[in-house]
Amino acid sequence: MGGRGSGGSRIGAGRKKQSELERAIGGDAGKRGVVLQHPNSTAIAPVVTFKPPAELQGTPKVLAKLVADLAFLKAGARPDDPNPQIAELQARVDDLQAQASALAIWHELAPHAFAARTLTPATTAAFVMLCRGVVTERSLSASRASAAGPDHRGMMHRVATWMKDFCISPFGKPMYAPQAEPKASPLDRFTKARA
Repeated sequence: MGGRGSGGSRIGAGRKKQSELERAIGGDAGKRGVVLQHPNSTAIAPVVTFKPPAELQGTPKVLAKLVADLAFLKAGARPDDPNPQIAELQARVDDLQAQASALAIWHELAPHAFAARTLTPATTAAFVMLCRGVVTERSLSASRASAAGPDHRGMMHRVATWMKDFCISPFGKPMYAPQAEPKASPLDRFTKARA
């Protein structure tokens, strides 16, 4: 209690003393430290951009050669005798076409994620997953059989969630965009009328 006639406050009660390091960092208990910007700095962080990862970059020459080889094998194949090389080449062609489609989605969405500062080297793997998801969702919506099916609805939900993770999906209100603070002239305090 600590009132009159109670014998005083309890031992160890009250605010603990700060170490010298804590006092140097945060100031004394009455005056909390305030972080101020340097007058020459701006409030806007620079936009950092980088190229797509190597897993999305396939060369068009390799794809063209594989397509030509596949067409040559299909032209010489008999319908009753399946050639295992055709299936292998078809799988490689499909994989390279999916990479090319995901790379196109990267170039479509990455500038917006860079501007929102959500696409960084640490979040690249998740953004690649978003690009592949958009490719899958668009292919599902193009096929009439699965356009309204559960696979398409599930992929739409995943893509929408991933787009919100990178702040490239609408949220229903305007997004905050930091504005550069105007530089104040030292003479303004003498030339402008006092309010």
